[in-house]
Amino acid sequence: MTALLDELAVQRTDGLNASFARRCADALGIDGLAVTLSGDDSFGELVWASDPLSAQLDDLQFTLGEGPGMDAVDGGVLVLDADLRLVPRARWPGFLSSAETLGLRAVFAFPLQIGAIQVGVLTCRRSTPGPLDATALSDALVFADALTLTLLGDVAHGFAEHASLHRAEVHQATGMIAVRLGVTPAVALVRLRAYAYATERPIVDVARDIVARKLRLPADGAERDGDDTGTRSPDGGG
Repeated sequence: MTALLDELAVQRTDGLNASFARRCADALGIDGLAVTLSGDDSFGELVWASDPLSAQLDDLQFTLGEGPGMDAVDGGVLVLDADLRLVPRARWPGFLSSAETLGLRAVFAFPLQIGAIQVGVLTCRRSTPGPLDATALSDALVFADALTLTLLGDVAHGFAEHASLHRAEVHQATGMIAVRLGVTPAVALVRLRAYAYATERPIVDVARDIVARKLRLPADGAERDGDDTGTRSPDGGG
């Protein structure tokens, strides 16, 4: 971890690629990790992930509006769940069932913040239950602090604007839904999240279909071009 922190200090956000993320995950004794920047809706943009499943975990929380990373961002506290099967269902009713389907058994979320300044969250995952040992927890805390300082400096210099946005199509689809339905972007995002959850599809995939005009969400349901799935609006979907 010391060597990785030294590398981060030199490379800064230029070094935040999947390979470096996997090395960090190995050093922490976890299966994968993701870093999400905070946004106006609390859980913002995924900017770094070690693997597709960690990105799916991030998208799942974004879609449902609940989960360990969400709680870490909202409360500014550590969320360390060593066995998701022991978490009361009432806490995250949608997230827990979906996480189990993905094979997630332990999730550890570290808020990236200094005082009142919040940058985002580091979310770590495991496919087997069990807590982080004392060394891994200490390393994760130091790593989270280093990430916070790195992101603070580079976000101030435009990193957030120039980074490849994982959910770029979600933002585009939200705007399209807002214009089509005459609602606010916040309401449009709720509609998009609800449809993704109801159809058990990744929100990014749903957004991609909307941007490509293969799917649209009328006021009373959804319709997909070329088939009869979803509920068509009274005027035929026009």
